[in-house]
Amino acid sequence: MTRRRFELPGIQDLTKEQEAARALPRRGRHLIVGGPGTGKSVLALIRARRHHRERDDYRFLVFNHLLHRASVQLYGDGLAGETWQRWFRTAFERIAKRPVPLLPPNPQGFEAEDWGRIEELVEALPPDGDDGPRPFLVIDEGQDMPPAFYASLVDLGFEDFFVVADQNQQLTELNSSRQEIETCLDLDTDDVIELRRNFRNQYRVAKLARAFYTGDPASPPPDLPPREAGHVPQLYVYRPEHLDRVCRAILTFADRDPRQLVGVIAPHNGVRERYFEMLRGVEAALDHPRPRIETFHGAHRPAVAFDEGGILVINAQACKGLEFDAVCLADVDEHRVDPRDPDAARRRFYVMVARARERVFLFMKRGAGRAVEAILPRDPETLQRGEW
Repeated sequence: MTRRRFELPGIQDLTKEQEAARALPRRGRHLIVGGPGTGKSVLALIRARRHHRERDDYRFLVFNHLLHRASVQLYGDGLAGETWQRWFRTAFERIAKRPVPLLPPNPQGFEAEDWGRIEELVEALPPDGDDGPRPFLVIDEGQDMPPAFYASLVDLGFEDFFVVADQNQQLTELNSSRQEIETCLDLDTDDVIELRRNFRNQYRVAKLARAFYTGDPASPPPDLPPREAGHVPQLYVYRPEHLDRVCRAILTFADRDPRQLVGVIAPHNGVRERYFEMLRGVEAALDHPRPRIETFHGAHRPAVAFDEGGILVINAQACKGLEFDAVCLADVDEHRVDPRDPDAARRRFYVMVARARERVFLFMKRGAGRAVEAILPRDPETLQRGEW
């Protein structure tokens, strides 16, 4: 079994800004903002460990199941965590004595919360219920929860929040800006802690991620790490019938160091399934045993091991908060780029690129990609291009 380093840093390793966030009072409402790689999720887990040590009743909430799996592994045994929607629906039913009102199913069959009806029910609750004390809430990737989530929690009597967020990493339609979180939690902007140092990305990776930064000052990008020798991210244009060559190259790259975890991030399920099946089936000359190849989506949720090397194939929406040694962006030509709102696509690429520690590869089918070209950097020092 090939292990990779995947553990929380010690308190002695924290920066001055991180230590200020770690030392915030147990009680109260706190917001920490920072770009990718600044250690927001680490601080949230350290906060959870503090509550655990103090024997507090707390909940560690994240946006999706894959980030929950990664958080549990990074924390170790005993994390009181789950996805925010699952927890909220259970907590609301306990307090309101009725299930959460839901909207009609969307085309994928998902029933979202009816926040308007939830607000009505919360306002109608008696002021002094017998539903018990409220736990401390530690919320990771807090920008991906809707403002009504925070407003409802405050109205339901929750008082203690530790939220880490970056509105430049929004990937969902229902999300919160920094200002909306501050307003819902009644926070003063001067009390928000901003993190600027990038601990994750090698310089070349950070430079490419910076090329997709939308310029929103509410959550500034991390400072670029020290300039150092490294590999410029690569964009490869390939013939559609040569997907086997692309996947063989990914396997060969992963084979160079079996300890590394390679993330293959797809724009949607169709691309995810194509790459996953090809990676599992294509023949490749390897020096080591074939790497572990997993995918994670919807109802298929294997026990992904983030402390082992291998290849993980996921959709863009599932990559939030994760970290890989290298990232391959599959078929970037199939990402939707709305000319009326190109910043939405830029934020998506900002998130995806910043998942990588050391290397980034982009793949695009020949004859496609005209829409995505509008947001891709042309500077060869930021993104090199090649034809296959």
